[in-house]
Amino acid sequence: MNTHIIDHYAAQIPILPGEYLPAYLARLRKLTNGVDPKRLMSFSGSVQLGKLHQLFPRVASCFAYRESAREYSGALLKEHLGARFWRGFTDEQAYREHIKCVKIRVKSKRSVFEGEEILDGLKPMKFCADCRVADIEKYGAPIWHATHQITSMYSCAVHGKPLLSFHLKAGETLLDYPLINDEVLSLGSVIKSDELRNWLNNQSSQLLKISSEDNRNRLRDVKSSMASAMGARETTRSMHVDITYRLEWRKYLSSALTRLCPSAQSYAFFSGKASLGLAQQLKQAAPVRHPLVFLLAMKFAEDATEFKAS
Repeated sequence: MNTHIIDHYAAQIPILPGEYLPAYLARLRKLTNGVDPKRLMSFSGSVQLGKLHQLFPRVASCFAYRESAREYSGALLKEHLGARFWRGFTDEQAYREHIKCVKIRVKSKRSVFEGEEILDGLKPMKFCADCRVADIEKYGAPIWHATHQITSMYSCAVHGKPLLSFHLKAGETLLDYPLINDEVLSLGSVIKSDELRNWLNNQSSQLLKISSEDNRNRLRDVKSSMASAMGARETTRSMHVDITYRLEWRKYLSSALTRLCPSAQSYAFFSGKASLGLAQQLKQAAPVRHPLVFLLAMKFAEDATEFKAS
């Protein structure tokens, strides 16, 4: 087993319980400022941290699956990257194929989650003010929590209070804010609760309580129930959904995403994205789908039919 230089520093500055893995890497990078970044970050094939706000950031997966720590990779991803939540939305074979690319540090042919990049605007950093105080008391450091970064979570599961959002400015990364400092606190804005956010938060909280495999089985049953409620038919090649439902879904998706992130650009271009279409959300064999989009499809089915998510 090869030992990478980052393992030496990770042993001295360990990741804290529940800490968001990309933020930990940014914190480690900051605290090892005198170390050659090429040596420190060579495990990921780059000196850059890259995109850290996605559900499955490449640098975080490279860190989790580095040769010296692969026996702990599952625990790292589950506790520190919210994998208990999002793994249920991926086909296991598609996930493993992506991991093969990660381990040999080559670019995967496809993203793990369709729609990830065009949903960037919906992914501010989030934190709980009470957790921040508690973390300072326990660890002396106000850390970013992994569960708070799940796209469809809007309240703290521990304190039951609305999360605060913090938007990184253009050109900024977590290297600028590896911890929730006073500036973050002063600029953080409370995420206002509404019927849609409350629904998404409740569904996400339920998914966090069960294993990835149980999530996958539950979502498989949910898809069947949604398809049945809409009278959809799946063949070996396609999913047939009534045109009325398809058109109404596009309107609903655009409206919902605009409400969730009103400052973002118009979502009119969603009409041309087959991967975000209703048929794609209902297919049993679709290998990957973005969790937020699928949860919105569940809410759409509840509103448009007699389907009930829970």
